[in-house]
Amino acid sequence: MIICLVKGVPAKTTQVVTVSGVLRREEMELVLNPHDVKAVEAAYYVKKTVGGKIVAMTMGPEPKLVPIMADLMEPREESKYVPRISFEGFDERIILSDRRMAGADTWATSYTLACGIKRYLQNHFEAVDRLREVVEKASVTESLKVAEELYEQNYLPHHIYSKLPSVKDSVFSRYARGEVGKEEVLAELEKYRTRLSKFIILTGMKTSDGETGNVGPQTAEALSQMLGVTIPSIAFTRDFEISPELDHVMAERRIGRVIQRMRTVLPCLLTIDHHYESRTPPASSQRKARAHSYPHRIDKPLVWNADYINADPSKLGLMGSPTIVGPGYEIGKPPTQKFVGETLVFKKDVEKLEWNGKTYGPFKKGDPVNNLPKELVDSLTAQKVVDVFTLEDLVEEVFGGVKVVARAV
Repeated sequence: MIICLVKGVPAKTTQVVTVSGVLRREEMELVLNPHDVKAVEAAYYVKKTVGGKIVAMTMGPEPKLVPIMADLMEPREESKYVPRISFEGFDERIILSDRRMAGADTWATSYTLACGIKRYLQNHFEAVDRLREVVEKASVTESLKVAEELYEQNYLPHHIYSKLPSVKDSVFSRYARGEVGKEEVLAELEKYRTRLSKFIILTGMKTSDGETGNVGPQTAEALSQMLGVTIPSIAFTRDFEISPELDHVMAERRIGRVIQRMRTVLPCLLTIDHHYESRTPPASSQRKARAHSYPHRIDKPLVWNADYINADPSKLGLMGSPTIVGPGYEIGKPPTQKFVGETLVFKKDVEKLEWNGKTYGPFKKGDPVNNLPKELVDSLTAQKVVDVFTLEDLVEEVFGGVKVVARAV
């Protein structure tokens, strides 16, 4: 199981609507976090090496995230997200979307994602347990019927049940032909259940609208607590190799001048550094990887709310966020020059100005006065809305209003 955590980030600007720094993502144009590109590439390498399926999981407003998830679904020879390799698309996509999740800091986000991952794994474990119970108690015909149902729902890989002409020796095909008995089928289902527990979580090194790099490791910590097992996390992964038998992962990262090579068991979480370059999957693993892949790519993304993932509302969103974020700033503005004693600037925020049938603005305190009619500038100057840029203004911009006091020695 390959779980790839992705995020929709503002394309150009950050609009802050509260003092706590909550972003109104539902009103922004969102794009895939550029740091997640490497996680997508890494996920594709893992699938080609060990099989399984790539599941994209994200959190945020559903209408804004659906286009991003749709593009991740499309196969293409040269994806804009994975430009150096052909990309078959993600197999499944999950959007965690609920108003109660809004305003989350990194810890609340990690908790929510961990709840989503836990629920996803739980659904698969329950499907296997259901099939095991049917095999134990029912006939071969009834067992085949349930296996086919779960296969069509994308819960079973080809080596367990398959309709592909090229896969003729799946577990249930041999069961139907009488080549294996009930005990052998149950043993294979137990092996499959164990394999499900050896999942890998991949995510970008950080996000362009946060830059903390905390969500990946914190998600591993939160999920460890929920599942009662230790899920190691390795941050800043520049290269890694996964064992085809899912025994271990060998990862390499660089911290300052030190290069570390680490070996970890699965399940684990890797945050992928922007220097990562995908390995070529070994040819010897291709057949086994195909056998362990799943039959379908689900066209429509699943949308899960807080109730479905059994999340504690007190740990979600703004309510569950111990961090208070300061005000954000618009990014993408062109650089400007202001000269002390010369440049005219706005001395306070101005929403909009009407002048001779034209509308100007809005303007922020400190914005230079450019391309406005002279008569309008004269009027604003007389009202003390506009004045020259002073040394005090410069100190306020640079030091945030801290007073500079000169003292005689």
